[in-house]
Amino acid sequence: MKPLEAIPTLERPLYLLGFFSEERPYWGLSELARASGWPKATCLRSLRALEQHGLLMRENDRYRLGTRLLHLGTLVKAAYPARQVALPFMQALRDATGQSVQWVVRDGLEGVYLEVVEARSRVRLYIAPGRRAPLYAGASTRLLLAFAPNTVQEGIFQSERKRYTPATPVALQHLQELLNQTRKTGFAVSFGELEPHSAELAAPIRGSEGEVLAALSLAGAEAHHRDPKMLSGYLQALSQSAREISEKLGFVGPWRADLEGFLSSLLAVQP
Repeated sequence: MKPLEAIPTLERPLYLLGFFSEERPYWGLSELARASGWPKATCLRSLRALEQHGLLMRENDRYRLGTRLLHLGTLVKAAYPARQVALPFMQALRDATGQSVQWVVRDGLEGVYLEVVEARSRVRLYIAPGRRAPLYAGASTRLLLAFAPNTVQEGIFQSERKRYTPATPVALQHLQELLNQTRKTGFAVSFGELEPHSAELAAPIRGSEGEVLAALSLAGAEAHHRDPKMLSGYLQALSQSAREISEKLGFVGPWRADLEGFLSSLLAVQP
């Protein structure tokens, strides 16, 4: 919560927009006033401005995100040329593994699932494009944290970390161990950290200077990723796709991915 006087008048509608999330898609005027600590009249002016420009829609006495944001989201995705290069590889990876494939980028202290190629099976993990997750929870977002600048890592270490499930790594020592494992092997994995019974494997996408541009990940049912043979196959396919995409984006260095070391350390601690 920020004091009203700390936010310039023109920025107040955007500040209120930030309260809408996947966990809380609908808000009423009184609810937003309580959450923001602002007077109702101030909130109402901001809500009307957002509604006028299609960024919010009103349904009876509650507000939800507007369809204008769908158009803006399409423009954002089109502005990432790396995603356009990666999409055919993501579709091929989905077909080879039967798992959903995600393209995740960092935005501040969060990761954004910019592109999702869904699995074709009837039983699958659904992740909506545009979903945001904290950098400490989930394989793809935590991989981005592992290779993020020190200032970003310190921001996560010093912040309050929400526990989404019993498996969410909120303890600082545990989180640092996971980050070290990712930096050492080039992979990240999560089991039920954001959604129970789900699993995600992630590898980095690198640019011409070796910088990490995005995370490429596979997601599906936890049971499939617990099987050693399937897990090994997923990691090999994921690593190959990440390397090929990276090379298309100008990466020319040696591809450092310790698949065997990662798999051994992972299997050593599995129940």
